[in-house]
Amino acid sequence: MSDDPRDDRRRRLQTYATDAITVTFDPTRCIHAAECIRTAPAVFDSRRKRWIKPELGDPELVATAVRRCPTGALAYSLPAGAAEAPDETTSIHAWRNGPLYVRGDVTIATEDGRVIARGYRMALCRCGATKNAPFCDGSHREVGFRDA
Repeated sequence: MSDDPRDDRRRRLQTYATDAITVTFDPTRCIHAAECIRTAPAVFDSRRKRWIKPELGDPELVATAVRRCPTGALAYSLPAGAAEAPDETTSIHAWRNGPLYVRGDVTIATEDGRVIARGYRMALCRCGATKNAPFCDGSHREVGFRDA
């Protein structure tokens, strides 16, 4: 691995599996939008030590909750290699006083072409205060970022 701090993301990836679905969580991408908790509170409960328990929900409900995660911190795969698919079109939504939510088949690369991230859902910083560029880390709340 390189000295790039983004490489630490691969080491921090958490995996929670059942026979019916595997959920992964990348804590470096989570900004606590809580869509997962609102959608499947029995499965996603931040008050528990092991906060993701896919065995407590129907796999389709778990997959729906994961797809609602706007940051891509959560992902899933199903048996036999079936996995989440991107939205048919790519979209960018500026969240009021917050990040740019990007959905679709997205690749982020540096000017020299080095890929930083690939995914179907991302929250990109637009306040300039993140410590996890180009991703939002919730710093917009701390700095009082407001839309123009």
